[in-house]
Amino acid sequence: MNNRFEEIYATNEWGTGSGEGSLPIHTQSYIDFLEQFTLKNKIKSVLDMGCGDWQFSKNIHWDGIQYQGYDVVKSVVSYNQQHYTAPNIRFQQYSGNPDDLPNAELIIAKDVLQHLSNQSIECFIKNMTRYPYALITNCVNPGAITINHDINTGDFRYLDLRLAPFHLSAREVFSFTNADNTGNEAPRWLKKVLLIENHSTPS
Repeated sequence: MNNRFEEIYATNEWGTGSGEGSLPIHTQSYIDFLEQFTLKNKIKSVLDMGCGDWQFSKNIHWDGIQYQGYDVVKSVVSYNQQHYTAPNIRFQQYSGNPDDLPNAELIIAKDVLQHLSNQSIECFIKNMTRYPYALITNCVNPGAITINHDINTGDFRYLDLRLAPFHLSAREVFSFTNADNTGNEAPRWLKKVLLIENHSTPS
């Protein structure tokens, strides 16, 4: 897994580091939503699985929150450690095994699972029950029903975890497109944020 994503960043395969969907112009509404969510639910610890190069996350107010960012790409983690580490913010390289992730009140996975095989997704879903809150963001088909095709890890497909073969019990709480802040541009992608709650889970 690590080698495939190292290659993606090294060759700029997604165009702009973590991709167009991480550019600040496309993520301000998501930032606002996330800040409101953490405030409303009194979140004090966040695990960001697949934190990427922090293009937009650097603009989030993490005050009062212990943030842990995990990514499989060593060069990305090293850059983040050098430029963004703070008393409440730290970064670690992710082994690819969800069992190795630490606990937190909220786990975030934005634009991550859409690049993983179905088997890897199933493994991640089983581990989500450890977290009282999970916010999972993926691109869905903007013009038709999303079909959750299986892929090789590192590739891409539209993904809706509420549909087969995953049938995840989750609630859509937010969505955004590339066209939200760019005038008359037609939507080329649509991202939906799903909330999974496990309130019996100790934080």
